[in-house]
Amino acid sequence: MIRRLTVNATDPHALGSFWAAALGGHLQDDDAPGDPAALVTSPGPPLLFEQAEGRQLHLDLQPDLPREQEVARLTGLGATVLHDRTRPDGTGWVVMADPEGNPFCVERSAAERGELPRDAGEREMPPIHAADERTMLSGMLDWYREGVLLKVEGLAHAQAVTSPLRSGTTVAGLVKHLALVEDHWATHGLGHLPLPEPWAAAPFDDDPDWEFHSADDLDDAVALYRAACDRSRAVLAAHDLDLVRTNARGREFTTRFVLLHLLEETARHLGHLDLLRELADGVTGE
Repeated sequence: MIRRLTVNATDPHALGSFWAAALGGHLQDDDAPGDPAALVTSPGPPLLFEQAEGRQLHLDLQPDLPREQEVARLTGLGATVLHDRTRPDGTGWVVMADPEGNPFCVERSAAERGELPRDAGEREMPPIHAADERTMLSGMLDWYREGVLLKVEGLAHAQAVTSPLRSGTTVAGLVKHLALVEDHWATHGLGHLPLPEPWAAAPFDDDPDWEFHSADDLDDAVALYRAACDRSRAVLAAHDLDLVRTNARGREFTTRFVLLHLLEETARHLGHLDLLRELADGVTGE
């Protein structure tokens, strides 16, 4: 998003005072005559007047992604880095130019600034503490499934498909992976039903991690996950916990194992999503 507009000025305080009055805004409390900069806040984007020669206006961007990743993304789109003014403590900005040479600045993301320590709070666990085995396992699995959907709700597209990790793991990739796990173990493995699309035609022989690498849209991944969970619930409910199946490697497993494995896998990756969401925009909680 545009964090503010920066304008060159011979006298930042005087010009800032003019625009504050013109826009019905006000100067920052600690701005004083003679300062090299003056910040005006008003109902629109903030205006920063900086002491500099020439008449020039440029955009200051506050990205959703961490600053370093946003600079790399913009460079890939055709922008160039003019000056890297980041400081050892992480503050500062990067001056870039668009494809026609117009300068703009990339500042830290809100999460890097520590401006979004929003805690979504805790969720009530289902009332199954003394329930029978099937009800307990299914209830806890659904609780974790719901946690996955809540954890990714409201996340921006760029944040969902970009990774802050060396592994390249993304939010969208994890959700799509969980959809595959549901269909692989329940629909196909336990239910003996054909793998649905997109898994049936996916090039897993060429790319064993295809579901991660092809996850380019969070909404699509969520839709796949919801549908896969619905299929799993139907299959799991139709089979006795002690039913034995044999997988392609000749290893026996039961319905009970599928429930436990899905529970473990979902809980594990929900923990990964917790960390990715906090890194993306500072949101924590269940």
